Amino acid sequence: MKLPELSREPIRDEDQPGYQKEIWQPSWRCFCCEDTGIVRSRLAGMVIRGYNFDRDRLPICQAPGCKAGFNWLHLEGNIDMRLTAAICQELDRISREDWRQSTQQKFINLKAISQKMAMPGSGERTEQDNWEVQQRKVEIEAISPEQWAAMSSAYLGVDK
Repeated sequence: MKLPELSREPIRDEDQPGYQKEIWQPSWRCFCCEDTGIVRSRLAGMVIRGYNFDRDRLPICQAPGCKAGFNWLHLEGNIDMRLTAAICQELDRISREDWRQSTQQKFINLKAISQKMAMPGSGERTEQDNWEVQQRKVEIEAISPEQWAAMSSAYLGVDK
């Protein structure tokens, strides 16, 4: 039997031709546990002094509206239920603020790069400069094709 030849199906979108990179948006609803049910290590370390993900019990998310923590309740000896709903809610708020600041910083960085790559002076026009540009544009658009031909001949020194 001859095997069919299948086309590739890359997992990562950035491997696709024509891919345009965007600022990634999270799909999770709970920023405390990122919908896993286990509080993120960085956040748990804010509440549990010296927290070590590899050695300590898993802190279960109890944020209001987040039900993912229920998936871990069967691991009784390995979970930490001390983080209350209020604590998880505050950790969620902190994580959301971190995310907001990260995207804002990314935007600032992209803006700085685009300004650095722009032609010198192109983004520094005043209202007066804009008015002058508009006036020149109107004047140039008012020149007839015959006048353009005459000016071109005069400039190039060509007699017809």
